[in-house]
Amino acid sequence: MADRVIILGAGLAGLSAAYHLDAKYEIYEKETEAGGLCRSKSIDGFVFDRAVHTFYSRDEYSTALVKKLLTDNFSPRTRSAWIYSKGIFTPYPFQANTFGLPIEVVKECVLEFIKAKYDPDGQKPAANFEEWIYSTFGQGIADHFMIPFNRKLWAVDLKEMSARWIDDRVPRPSLEEVLEGALHRQERSFGPNAQFWYPRNGGIGALPQAFLPHIKNLQLHQEVTAIYPDERRIMLENGRSRNYHRLIPSLPLPKLVDMIKPIPEVIKEAADQLKYNTIYSVNIGVNRANISDMHWIYFPEREFIFHRISFPMNFSPSMAPEGASSITAEISAYSGTYGRELVQRVVDDLIQARILKRDDEILTTDMMKLEPAYVIYDNLHEKNVSLIHGFLQGKGILPCGRFGMWEYYNMDHAILSGKAAAEMAQAV
Repeated sequence: MADRVIILGAGLAGLSAAYHLDAKYEIYEKETEAGGLCRSKSIDGFVFDRAVHTFYSRDEYSTALVKKLLTDNFSPRTRSAWIYSKGIFTPYPFQANTFGLPIEVVKECVLEFIKAKYDPDGQKPAANFEEWIYSTFGQGIADHFMIPFNRKLWAVDLKEMSARWIDDRVPRPSLEEVLEGALHRQERSFGPNAQFWYPRNGGIGALPQAFLPHIKNLQLHQEVTAIYPDERRIMLENGRSRNYHRLIPSLPLPKLVDMIKPIPEVIKEAADQLKYNTIYSVNIGVNRANISDMHWIYFPEREFIFHRISFPMNFSPSMAPEGASSITAEISAYSGTYGRELVQRVVDDLIQARILKRDDEILTTDMMKLEPAYVIYDNLHEKNVSLIHGFLQGKGILPCGRFGMWEYYNMDHAILSGKAAAEMAQAV
């Protein structure tokens, strides 16, 4: 079919591409359900997302679209995010909320922040992410939170990461705000997700499900095994082939490149150099109500295996049975794998952090693996991604989504990325 568009992947970006296409299209998803990373799982009366997902955006279009799709199945939330360090809970972000920590820690954080702020060398562009942290926040905030936490989150040497991805993702309080947060507990919130939306029912998976009534020709459990761009043809695992006019993939770039036949060696080498980490989500249902009133907590210290835990029942009461609580712990890895022993380690660390009690009854446990999870912005990221995208677009392939664009995308970015790919597909 000369004007057919084929979409690979039914995550938020792929579903958004289909939603915004006027041309004839088919969408293929290798899993048995749509949603990609934005899926939820029901276990013994509990609902767990694949790690923490909340919707927040400064973009009017994506906000209006999500509201339209979910109708009344969403509710606004005021973020309750915390940090656990030195045996103490302090509000997020650390750099603006050191009050309550040991006085020597507070003093070091404030004085070193001032020193960094007025250091003339600090105005120079940072060579890497670690250097950016020290030049932006000073040694105190860096050593007590930013460096250890980000090492746990990214699971790589921070000197190997660029600082290009940061934008407004890392709150940068003023000197006045740092001082205020050292002298007393601040009431104000920092960061773009201080207010967010979350579905009343169905977990975050309700959002991709809300796209489905507007989607046609969705083929689930259909994996594509090869792409022949010179012939504008894909091959499915069942032996079928389909021709297309334009291809919109949201697959991870390394996987996508590996499927293309033939592929120039320079493109394959660029794809092989792309880096990402893996997240293991350990989900726990507990037979005790209201174990916390927080949404999530960050853990910078190495004695805790997780870098963040969240409490799904505080996102929506529908996420846990009445009288029970739920916890999701996130653990990053770059190489190596975890088995079921990770669940017990998480439980032990939750007891150490005073989240769980030793006599708590665990009703259910589950472990999910997200691979890839976060795109790692190494120093070759921009060069390699630009090279790959240039090749793909020259072949009528229009990638979208976090992994198709190989960027640190939130849900609104993924939705807008799918929309942009659909518009490009129809414009050429």
